Amino acid sequence: MDEELDWQRDEEIEALVTRFETLLRSGEGHFFDVEEFETIIDYYLDVQQTSLTRSAIEWAKEQHPGSNSFKIREARLYAQEAKYEKALKILDDLDLLEKGNEELYFAKAEIYSLMDKHEESIAAYKKVLDTAERPEEILSNIAYEYESLNDYPNALRYLTKALELHPESEELIQEIAFFFELTGREEEAIEFFGNFLDRHPYSKFAWFNLGIFYSNIELYEKAIEAYEFAVAIDDEFASAYFNMANAYTNIHHYRKAISLYEETLKLEKPDAITYCYIGESWENLKDFDKALVHYNKALDLDDKLADAWGGVARVFVHQNMEKTAIKYYEKAIQLAPVQDDLKFELAILLLRNNHLERAASLFQEIVNHNGSYVEAWLNYSLVLALQEKFAEAIELLTRALKDNPAEARILYRRAGYLYRTGKIEEAYFDIEEAVKLNFEEHDELLQYLPELLDEPRFVEILDLYKKPNS
Repeated sequence: MDEELDWQRDEEIEALVTRFETLLRSGEGHFFDVEEFETIIDYYLDVQQTSLTRSAIEWAKEQHPGSNSFKIREARLYAQEAKYEKALKILDDLDLLEKGNEELYFAKAEIYSLMDKHEESIAAYKKVLDTAERPEEILSNIAYEYESLNDYPNALRYLTKALELHPESEELIQEIAFFFELTGREEEAIEFFGNFLDRHPYSKFAWFNLGIFYSNIELYEKAIEAYEFAVAIDDEFASAYFNMANAYTNIHHYRKAISLYEETLKLEKPDAITYCYIGESWENLKDFDKALVHYNKALDLDDKLADAWGGVARVFVHQNMEKTAIKYYEKAIQLAPVQDDLKFELAILLLRNNHLERAASLFQEIVNHNGSYVEAWLNYSLVLALQEKFAEAIELLTRALKDNPAEARILYRRAGYLYRTGKIEEAYFDIEEAVKLNFEEHDELLQYLPELLDEPRFVEILDLYKKPNS
């Protein structure tokens, strides 16, 4: 049904319901046929107007006592009131009289689902699967019941069956993509959508989701190719342009990304996040004036967008307006208190300006929230070392290694602090462990302790673990 027919149908329903309510208030008798009553009752069930639903059902049963469809709707009303057993009793009694009634089993399935009896719901849906006028709808409902049982393979299987019957369905394609993403099966998703597109090459939504899964595994060029197919099918597909821009950003093609972001602005109502991403692209191109313009456009649309406040802060840092930048960072963090990258950027700025206590506090918040944030651990330890708190710095990095046992940089940094405090043997133990993990990163230790190059023991360790051609 197209939009115009939908609109006409809505008007007809509204007129019918208005006429019913007028007659109900006046107490005048009036005849409605079965289909009209079904439409009226279904409307009230949808908007959950219990008293009017009951009035309509009673009136309908009086005028059409032989129609079982009103009993089914009465069962649905009881279900809305959480009177599930009463609802099922009505349906079970009807089932004895009228086998194979699709509407009856559909109602039963919905009620079982509300009762969290998902296996019974599935069984009810399956009874009408072979005779349903729209089997894809039944298959989708079965899939959702399997989802409620956390049985994702079966959910996906039934959604796939539904999609084969209705391959143009955006909703089904999005649901299938959701299940692949939920279960972390990106490679299988790529295979699925690739096979689907072999049979249905003009499905823009399939191309779009294929692009998403390529992006998820960082195959950005392939993602771009998929998005290009999507926009070739629909040159006003704004989401595909937006995602393509993100993919270009990830391969550092910032000017191309900007042109695609701007395309989305032509196709959709201007969005703060799009302006923010354009700002980031100009920032990456070192055009800070244009970056600032776009960050401010983002804030004009949404003054609670933390990333835009952070973007303005970074621009001010580049323009040597660091005091102003601090205020913008603080605003960004106030809006997004768990966004660790913004805290890290502010902490580094505070560290550079010798606000060691405030920097330490932020680094501590970051590592408490995310133990794998290695740069935060390293810079937190530096704050302590700058205050001559080497014992605390060593203890901190020991904690960091529990979360990051294979991180050579933490071992190199701890070795430096151990060496500075005269714990030479412990320092060399860390150095040897670190070069085994990552030989190249020993340069970071030499920046802190260049005098190690004059020690034969250190040079010997480097020679021992040095790779050919290093």
